[in-house]
Amino acid sequence: MMVRKFHPIDLARLGDDKALAIAAYGQAVAAYRCIILAEKAVQNTLRASFETMAGEKNLERDRLQAALARLFPAACFFLAAGDKNLVCVGPRLVDARDDTRFDEAMRLLIASEKRAISFYNRYASQAKTAAVRELFLILAADGLERVRRLRRLFQEAGHQIVEPCPLL
Repeated sequence: MMVRKFHPIDLARLGDDKALAIAAYGQAVAAYRCIILAEKAVQNTLRASFETMAGEKNLERDRLQAALARLFPAACFFLAAGDKNLVCVGPRLVDARDDTRFDEAMRLLIASEKRAISFYNRYASQAKTAAVRELFLILAADGLERVRRLRRLFQEAGHQIVEPCPLL
């Protein structure tokens, strides 16, 4: 098994503008994954839950993009793979066409949510702008609640989830 090295980025040198862009990217990917899971969900309760989460993620993305436009109107970024890895795990497109792939897609969604929470919490202490710090702390708290909801959904659907380094 080949392990890919994760090269940490110096968050102190990142900048609030790029941090907002990275966070918005993570929210957009998460919304897209929730839409796919909603489309593939067999159970109506799962479908409705994923549709709701996709809507929440889109609202969070819009909030981040609005903050970026308001605070840094001239900002324009190319996000490298390392930037994207700060908030996402695995490929952007998830395959959820059967139970095994659905389970893997759920694990990616939860792992990405946890990675984004970590990014928000770590960057909040480095943020130079109070509005960015406050927004990231709110997103971290919202993300933690979403991880709990995802775990409950997974278990209620009759699936067992095994996560490396679970959050409370």
